[in-house]
Amino acid sequence: MKPIRVIPVRADRVRISGFSPDLVFCLRRIPDILAQRDEPAARARLFPDPIPGHAEDNELWHETVEPELRHLFESAEKTMLDDLANLHGDSIVVPAAHLDAWRSAINQTRLILGALHNVDEGEMQREDLHPGNARDLALIQIHLLGYLLHQLTEV
Repeated sequence: MKPIRVIPVRADRVRISGFSPDLVFCLRRIPDILAQRDEPAARARLFPDPIPGHAEDNELWHETVEPELRHLFESAEKTMLDDLANLHGDSIVVPAAHLDAWRSAINQTRLILGALHNVDEGEMQREDLHPGNARDLALIQIHLLGYLLHQLTEV
């Protein structure tokens, strides 16, 4: 895998470079994956009950907190996707202030993939992955996006 580099190019902008074709494929799939955030498994993972077994408190939380959290998720998605429109080749220059949105959108994507494909901790350790299998493809995407997320977190 090509190393991802995140390098400041000015005080307010960074260059993210080293995108492999596989990682670009994953990035291009993000809108389709995030569009599934309301599938029951994904929704349960993104908006879990904060107090298991306390239906009334959970309902109040979902009514008061979830709309703002959803707005933040959707805003991060829009920011990242707008930036990705400028991806050419294996690098992109983005405002440094957008990195939090990138991290959020990538993390949402990974959580949704894991929830929709019922990925558990043991499967995350597998090395015999085959991209022709939908579950294995989801695991590959989770790993590739996790690598990018790690690099963006190191900034």
